[in-house]
Amino acid sequence: MTAPLFLDSLEIHRFRAFEHLRLEHFGRVNLIVGRNNVGKTCLLEALQFYAYQGWLEIAWLILEARDEGRRIKPITPKSVENLKYLFYGRQKLTPDLLPIQIGPIDSPQKKMSVSLAWNKTRSEFINYNVHLDNKNYSYKLDSGGIRFQESELNKCIYLPAGGLQEEEISNLWEKVALTNLEGEVIKALKIIAPQVERVSVVNNRFSAKEWEPVPIAKISGNDDPISLRSLGEGMNRLFGLSLALVNVRNGVLLIDEIESGLHYSVQPDIWRLVFEVARRLNVQVFATTHSWDCLTAFQEAAKEDEQDEGVLIRLAERNGRIVSSLFDEEDLEVVAREGIEVR
Repeated sequence: MTAPLFLDSLEIHRFRAFEHLRLEHFGRVNLIVGRNNVGKTCLLEALQFYAYQGWLEIAWLILEARDEGRRIKPITPKSVENLKYLFYGRQKLTPDLLPIQIGPIDSPQKKMSVSLAWNKTRSEFINYNVHLDNKNYSYKLDSGGIRFQESELNKCIYLPAGGLQEEEISNLWEKVALTNLEGEVIKALKIIAPQVERVSVVNNRFSAKEWEPVPIAKISGNDDPISLRSLGEGMNRLFGLSLALVNVRNGVLLIDEIESGLHYSVQPDIWRLVFEVARRLNVQVFATTHSWDCLTAFQEAAKEDEQDEGVLIRLAERNGRIVSSLFDEEDLEVVAREGIEVR
């Protein structure tokens, strides 16, 4: 029996580029396409924000990734003002600011609302409030700094276009080393380099830092391991992708520009691996691309998949607003066969 998806649909109000966006249905593996500046990465951010239940730490990470704000302690009115970049229109924060709302369509209890509370006496924002599943989380925004509360956070990994940081790779590797999941990572690497026998993460002996993790590989016919990066940037990208995939069991994997560094010839096999592992580990995948090769490779893998779990999401601007079009596997086959431009 197929496990239920983390999200079967999504509606977004007033989050970053989206005044209002409806996505009627999702698959287990979803590919997001569209021109520049139509919100592909922004959609990944909305999914990340929702998966982490509006956690304030995630809000700051989203802003930092776009050079729109930094976590500063103790927090100041000026740094609070950076939260405006989370809200549609990026306008100056005011007491009548409407909340961000993100969640599945027609499921009010699962819809997340994020708002700021205004202190009329001091004329400043004092609370960052999240309402979800009939629970309320409140984060203080005062001179004492940010006081985080414990909450049950859903599992989510975000893989940016530039790849994971070295420390993130090291942490993910520690969780799978010497387990059955290690074999899944090696299987993925063999798509590009069949001669890979084993992999590991060690300290870079040439670095001045106390700890600088470097992925290495044992190659058949060679006695000494070599740096994974020496096999090409695609290997490094695939290592991060496969590590993220096997580490997010029962969660959500978000991948920006999934084709980055990967030759078109290996992309069908990579998508086949993503479909197969995502179903087995109950992972829901959302990825973006600009590449027609990536799109056709996705369609090829989706067609072979017997569970009808692939969905193409196209974002476009219409009359100043961002709208979506969804293509199931039958639609995808027509798009690929006829060469219909949907990117």
